[in-house]
Amino acid sequence: MKPTDSPLSSRHGGLLGKLLFFLGIVVVCGAIAWVVLLPSIISTVIRAETGFAVQMEKLSVNPFTASAELRGFVLQNPGGWPAKEFVELRQFTVDAHLFSLLTNRFVADEVVVDVVQVSLAKNQQGVLNVNAFKDGLLGKADTKEQPKSGGSRREFFIKHLVLKFDKLVSADYSGKKPSVKEYNLNIRRDLTDVDSVAKIISPFAGAALGLVTDAVGGLFKGGTDSLNAATGTLKGTASSLQDAGKKTGEMLKVLIPPLDKKKP
Repeated sequence: MKPTDSPLSSRHGGLLGKLLFFLGIVVVCGAIAWVVLLPSIISTVIRAETGFAVQMEKLSVNPFTASAELRGFVLQNPGGWPAKEFVELRQFTVDAHLFSLLTNRFVADEVVVDVVQVSLAKNQQGVLNVNAFKDGLLGKADTKEQPKSGGSRREFFIKHLVLKFDKLVSADYSGKKPSVKEYNLNIRRDLTDVDSVAKIISPFAGAALGLVTDAVGGLFKGGTDSLNAATGTLKGTASSLQDAGKKTGEMLKVLIPPLDKKKP
């Protein structure tokens, strides 16, 4: 003869089922609120702190896996700025190691940066928008108290970095006559084992390299030395190629006249 469940155990089972169902509803609602409200919260905070307006089509962040995806991101300069657009991203994704976020060395398996356009602009007061955004978000650096050299520096290691960069714009409105230059970069690079700012800017060349060096150097604390080193290396390589070309041309000039004399 099988024992029958008591009314008390049945009641507890029903309460447990209802509690689990309620917790499931709370988790689902929390996930929906996270997805829906997070872009709005971030946009509001950035605009309140910096004055730069933010638009984004999609933002998803998983704090348990340290992964994030951002699509259709547009950052606009504050009102009254001569140039409207600042940064337009087609896509930004990161797949990081969760525990590395708690250490002084950020580690990611893959990072994808797909840039439509970046406009580096100086307003009439000579303020670069990159510096204005950084100062608004992080606060102005105290020039009286400079950090001591050799202090703890945030390191990073990216196993696979996909970098796409369509256009870079340089606009200077601080003079009597505005100066606007556009650089169609069309960069498509797959970089591996990236552990320095110099490697990030290595795909850039020419005038665009100097602009990116100044801009990124202002954002990365302590990164100026590595940027200048990378700039010097790339410029030195270009200079060596130019010298080799000149020497080759001089040798051809010496050889061509004897060859012409041998012609019938």
